[in-house]
Amino acid sequence: PEQYALGRARLKLGAVVLFAFPGSPMVYYGDEAGMEGVEDPFNRRTFPWGREDGELTAWFTTLGRARSALAPLRRGELRWLRAEGRVLAFSRAWEGKTVAAAVNAGDTPDALTLSWPSRDLLSGERFSGEVSLPPMTARLLFPEGSGGQTEPA
Repeated sequence: PEQYALGRARLKLGAVVLFAFPGSPMVYYGDEAGMEGVEDPFNRRTFPWGREDGELTAWFTTLGRARSALAPLRRGELRWLRAEGRVLAFSRAWEGKTVAAAVNAGDTPDALTLSWPSRDLLSGERFSGEVSLPPMTARLLFPEGSGGQTEPA
């Protein structure tokens, strides 16, 4: 159970980077449902209909909806905000709108400073400049109150 929890946490972090990064996100069959398996034949199990990991399914659904609703995630220019240690953060900007992704894959808290007030689409938390990054946490941040920035549906 603890290995599954760690694997799920890492998968969620990686999915945020995947869905926020340029290019088309490709999800390996069953990852969105928590399917396990390392080597053949276990990596090709049948889909766990009725036994999906609801937390993961909701996570991937939220990321898919965000990518659909936020044009910068589909077309935006990439700008690195931070890449050191276990923290990775970048922004995507398109037609005056910006979205930032931040991931802390480490086991100690960290923070990211943004020049704009933001809200995390994944947790609903609001930040006025410094964004807290607890261990094994991902943030998908969009500015609040900036000319024309709209909240994703």
